Amino acid sequence: MQEEEIFETSRITIRVPREEIVFVDMLFKAYEGLALATIDRERTGLIHLDVTPGTRADVLAILKDLQEKMPLFIVEDDSI
Repeated sequence: MQEEEIFETSRITIRVPREEIVFVDMLFKAYEGLALATIDRERTGLIHLDVTPGTRADVLAILKDLQEKMPLFIVEDDSI
């Protein structure tokens, strides 16, 4: 029996305008398996993205592209 491969995730927390939260959430849901998006109900405008090492570069590329279209800030990146 082969050993299961375990992926460690890291979290990227972003802040977006309140009116863009649903759009960003749905965007990452559309890219199924790329990142798990969780809206922070405690703090307005924050979305937590849990990513694997294999999807991290793609998520950062999407975030960079979104920054050209809306005020989006990476608040915390726990892999740095």
